[in-house]
Amino acid sequence: MKHSIIWASLALAAAFFSACSGVVTPKAELASHNDSVHNIPAIDSLIVSMKQDYIKQCYMPVASHMPPENSCQSDLFQMVERRYHMDFNQNHVAMASNELFFKDVVPEIQKKVKREPALRDPLRRAFSNSNEMLAYYKDKYKFNTQIEQF
Repeated sequence: MKHSIIWASLALAAAFFSACSGVVTPKAELASHNDSVHNIPAIDSLIVSMKQDYIKQCYMPVASHMPPENSCQSDLFQMVERRYHMDFNQNHVAMASNELFFKDVVPEIQKKVKREPALRDPLRRAFSNSNEMLAYYKDKYKFNTQIEQF
């Protein structure tokens, strides 16, 4: 009972702190593609799902200046702190997230393609190699680095 009250108080304090800190929660939305060749719903869905998890598990706690609790938060915090010291803001977190997020996305896309051979042909038609694919999706699903700071 006593521990649940403490955890509830900590959760409430964290929510209050993040609300007061002016941190804007990024959105993980399906990207619009200019042509049908690059429209591969299974890959888009995978990336959006992973981005939603990343925002919740890594991005928001670090952007809210909360102490890291998992390896994802630690990696992001260390990158941001190394580059910007403790004066970092949400734009800095977004820039670092653009690098770190896709390190996890690429292996997941590879696993998905291995499990679902029907994805191979659409990916081959859309991209000449994996670097081109990665660059395309990095651009489509990047974090906004032009957030107005409060």
